Amino acid sequence: MDYQEKKVEDKKQTVQRPFLRARDTPPFGIALLYGFQQVMVCVSALLTVPIIMADSLCPGDKIAFLRQTLISSTFVSSGISTIIQTLFGMRLALLQGTAFAYVPSVQGFMSLPENFCNATEHDSVPQEIYFGKLALLQGCLIASSFIPMFIGCTGLVGMLTKFIGPLTVSPLMLLLAFSQVDLMVTHISKHWVAIVQAVTLFATILYLAEVKIPIPGVKNRRFHWYKVNLFGQYPYLIAICTSWIFCIILTVFNLTPEGSAARVDKNISLQVIDESAWLGVPYPGKFGAPQFNLGLFLLFTLSAMTSVFESVGDYHAAARVSEERPPPSHAINRGILAEGLGSLISGLLGPGVGMTTHTENIGVIGVTRVASRWTMVMAGLFLIVLGLITKIGALLSTIPDPLVGGVLASSMAMVVGVAIANLQTVDMSLSRNMGVFGFSMMFGLIVPKYFNKFPVENAWSWLNQILNVLLQMPMFVGALCGCILDNTIGGATREQRGLRPRGEIYAGGIDECTYSFPPWAMNILNRIPGVQYIPCMPKEKKGTNRVGGEEIRL
Repeated sequence: MDYQEKKVEDKKQTVQRPFLRARDTPPFGIALLYGFQQVMVCVSALLTVPIIMADSLCPGDKIAFLRQTLISSTFVSSGISTIIQTLFGMRLALLQGTAFAYVPSVQGFMSLPENFCNATEHDSVPQEIYFGKLALLQGCLIASSFIPMFIGCTGLVGMLTKFIGPLTVSPLMLLLAFSQVDLMVTHISKHWVAIVQAVTLFATILYLAEVKIPIPGVKNRRFHWYKVNLFGQYPYLIAICTSWIFCIILTVFNLTPEGSAARVDKNISLQVIDESAWLGVPYPGKFGAPQFNLGLFLLFTLSAMTSVFESVGDYHAAARVSEERPPPSHAINRGILAEGLGSLISGLLGPGVGMTTHTENIGVIGVTRVASRWTMVMAGLFLIVLGLITKIGALLSTIPDPLVGGVLASSMAMVVGVAIANLQTVDMSLSRNMGVFGFSMMFGLIVPKYFNKFPVENAWSWLNQILNVLLQMPMFVGALCGCILDNTIGGATREQRGLRPRGEIYAGGIDECTYSFPPWAMNILNRIPGVQYIPCMPKEKKGTNRVGGEEIRL
């Protein structure tokens, strides 16, 4: 019986596709394709925030120009931040992009009477007005970016992670996915082409993942057929390209009416492509000297803290999907520091909102089984090129809205799966743990809806904005509730709560070297006096160029 079970287990292991870990280096061409796939998954989200920001700034008839300018700076900022985070931050394959947590703060601030604007795309608005608003956003973002940088440098976030476990992270991730449902429905309901995209995507992920396609090639100077898992390795790329080509066919043969969401020749899209320059380099001060407003700064600070809270959950999810050990404190500190630095770059170059880890790209790792950090470096380089060659960025902005909903839905499906998998280390047979998880989810669903209908109103408008932004965020409410309940209610050990005992070393897991710097970098750092006392720096064992007993590779 044991032999038969072992035989079945071995058979299953042979069917499973190989997994590329963070330290693995795929061939250059393969890394390029994986990186491009990550870009195609995140590009819709990277386009959404600049478009929302441009609309909030109310530039009138210059809306296309401002959108393209913000899209360009967003791509460049995202690419630089991704490379920093992947190589020097968490050192996992984490794509950095615009944080939606800042959008409610911007929209709330711009809705104030002194900032209100009702100009349409046919009205002329002086450039100094919307450039001045953007400079104000930049200044407050630059100032607020030092908050997560300070938290990362001092190790405060690493200390907080000792009290943040699966009962905090799982509600956060589930509520994050649930909060995107309305957005998914809004995009998908615009045209039935979303069904084509969804069917293609789910077919490649669920049914065709193990199907090998013969590819012609040369081996030992002879013609040879290679069998490659194209569907399993590039599901998002195949689905997006297939559905996008389908939309082009509908447009060329006029199979969908004018103004349809599936058309790629809408006037605003063509205008962006036509008016954008071939090359454009974002630089500090392009929109004027950064300005400051205390109320907006406080809103951005709370948005940054919310983003930090979400990012800690993303780091744990990325580690689990990447089949690595849970991230140590120094890696989390460094990750938050890198995100703060990314927000600083974003404030200097112009998007107007901070940077954070994109959860949907973590889901791609689980689907493709590719967690190599070099694929994300390629994605960062792709984003920088897209930002500099603005014609390409403008062309990508023509992705139809219905396809955005399909990609978001499939990515959030993986996030939900990872969130549920996080609970496997928790003893859910305890009524205490079931209660903490259940109350966190219900609070995260009920409280934001209540304050959305009955917002906080008092004499201080800036305080109203802060409280309403926080209390209307399901992720913040649910995660905060879970964290408080999990750490104040007794009746469970740390192991039963899904936390490792303090001081215990992970046994049987991947060594800490994944999160540490390569030997040449460690040698340089060790020559600097006092660097070993910095909370965000890995600790190297004396007398060896290894961290945690294993040699480190970049």
